[in-house]
Amino acid sequence: MQDAPAWEYIPIPTRDLQCLSVAAVLLSAVAHADQAAEAFPQSLRSLSLEELMAIDVSTASRYPIHRAEVPAAVHVITQDEIRRSGARSIPDALRLAPGVEVAQEGSYSWNVTMRGFNGDLSNKLLVLIDGRSVYSPLFAGVFWDVQDYPIEDIDRIEVVGGPGGALWGANAVNGVINIITRTADQAPGVMASVGGGDEEQLFGSVRVADALGDGWHGRGYVKFFERDAALPLSGDPGIDDWDMWRAGFRLDREVDRDAWTIQGDIYDGTETSRFDRNFTLGSLPTGGPIIADIDLGGANVLGRWSRQTESGSEFRLQFYFDRTQRDIPQTFDEDRNTYDLDLQHRFQIGNRHDFVWGTGVRLTEDSLGNSAFAAFLPPDRSDWTFSAFAQDRIELSKERVFLTAGSKVEHNDYSGWEVQPSFALTTLVTPHQTVWASVSRSVRIPARLDHDLLLTVPVSIPGLPVPLFVQVNGTEDFDSEKLWAYELGWRAKLGAAVALDLSVYHHEYEDLQTQEQISPPFVVPGPPTYLLFPFTLENGKDASGDGATLAATWQADDAWRLQFNYTYFNLEVTPHPGTADAGTFRAEGDSPKHQAALYSYLDLAHGVSLFAGLRFVDELPSQNVPDYFAFDANVIWRFGKHFELSLAGRNLFDPGHIEFGSDTPRAIERSWYARLAWRN
Repeated sequence: MQDAPAWEYIPIPTRDLQCLSVAAVLLSAVAHADQAAEAFPQSLRSLSLEELMAIDVSTASRYPIHRAEVPAAVHVITQDEIRRSGARSIPDALRLAPGVEVAQEGSYSWNVTMRGFNGDLSNKLLVLIDGRSVYSPLFAGVFWDVQDYPIEDIDRIEVVGGPGGALWGANAVNGVINIITRTADQAPGVMASVGGGDEEQLFGSVRVADALGDGWHGRGYVKFFERDAALPLSGDPGIDDWDMWRAGFRLDREVDRDAWTIQGDIYDGTETSRFDRNFTLGSLPTGGPIIADIDLGGANVLGRWSRQTESGSEFRLQFYFDRTQRDIPQTFDEDRNTYDLDLQHRFQIGNRHDFVWGTGVRLTEDSLGNSAFAAFLPPDRSDWTFSAFAQDRIELSKERVFLTAGSKVEHNDYSGWEVQPSFALTTLVTPHQTVWASVSRSVRIPARLDHDLLLTVPVSIPGLPVPLFVQVNGTEDFDSEKLWAYELGWRAKLGAAVALDLSVYHHEYEDLQTQEQISPPFVVPGPPTYLLFPFTLENGKDASGDGATLAATWQADDAWRLQFNYTYFNLEVTPHPGTADAGTFRAEGDSPKHQAALYSYLDLAHGVSLFAGLRFVDELPSQNVPDYFAFDANVIWRFGKHFELSLAGRNLFDPGHIEFGSDTPRAIERSWYARLAWRN
């Protein structure tokens, strides 16, 4: 991998000067605006500190609890913050939360994790959208390119650092992200938006929401976008352009003590990519690299029913079906169907116990089209997961000290039975100050990649008389990766203007994935003759991770809020005796040791709001990625009664920087876009 070049300052291009000119005209026109937009009912005013601290969070306990009382490193990204920031994708919005590592590799590829282990195959973060898991059983991670949704309809994103296995099960190892969308009765009416720029070339959406009668409310949407390719550091033309459309609906009904939700989405898209794998096993690569389209598609539907009884207990039953399709030329294609059923019951035991339990079953079926490069054997597979959990929140001292204890027990078809307990102690020192501590265990169960993969990669070495291929095999002996986590946190509101949230942790990992050499290269007789270098995936190392996360908020006045985030992370890996790890899964040096961000949310007169965000990301030594600063800005102007105009700039400090290494590193360029929205 080549070293990343040092980016030099260059004059602002003409397109950016035009962008600044548009901004000047927009701001000068504000003087003629007489009223805020009545058709946009949400005020531009930021939430106060009291309101932010009082937000109910459900991800950390599976039922709503005040954020100030949660015994975990939790942060809530509100709809207001997402809209003000100008984020056009979920990964971009996640940059607003402390502790989340977001590294964009190209136009459509992001690596997202928490507490380390970032990479193309990040597999220790559980992501939910309205209770639907978007974890992929293929590699135990998330395909972020298909996790799209109308930004305007996201109510909030709950980010919980640390293990969540006691409630959410396997793969909630280093954190849980829950993307929660608005109910259908929020923001009724019609809204249409259109926009574009140099990278976000064209995007638009239409949403209709209204009351349907008999207590039902409905919402439907359709959206699309086209994005330009990222710039390769080699100077070659970018080829990873991307387009996608998506449509969906949501129905909600509340009558007496019962509530129903039915929702679904369908999407289709195309990504252009370069492939250097045009070869047939046993022969030299032929024809050089090819450029081809990756086809994506999928659909999902979710139904949920809940009931509040007169005694205060709550039942909830949820079912979803998720279908995904992905066709990557020269690599593999995947068709997958997932069925999930989940039951939950919460009730009080006396005056001191808040008890919740549940059970679930999941079936995932896949059919994989293999290639000479990547094969999964067998190509078709069905896997079942059965689970049950229970958690009790015990009031040890009236309204002051709480003990939360629980565990989830699961059975999967790869590693069998898994137990993931958790214990947390919360002390409300004062009405505005909380101290908490926790100990928990979580696991990352094997995926198809660990168990069934047969990967064959041609390697070019000058002077070799015959071709050389490296072959990596999954194994039935691959076991789950384990984590014991120890955490301590302090959350406080200091006076009327300052809030602090600090957490520190120590993680002990066992049986992490390694790539072990089976034997020296050996000759496979022809014709044609070639060398084969075999490896297998095993659980060959342990690791310890230490880190801290700080979020500090200063409410300067009713119109201006500053948010400062800082994250520290350090990982030390210990190989098992006798391991011969090839170092493919490095872990050390794949995540920044330091991250910091300062975000400003400012309201001005005449319906104008300004956002400015400065981020620092430390170097990634193993990826040859230097540290970098990034500056983003967004201005929103609501004018008349029905219109909202925004102008956003991204990475304004430099012409481009890389955020993660790859065989063909791409620069994330300076960019801008404008957006016009109308609502009745």
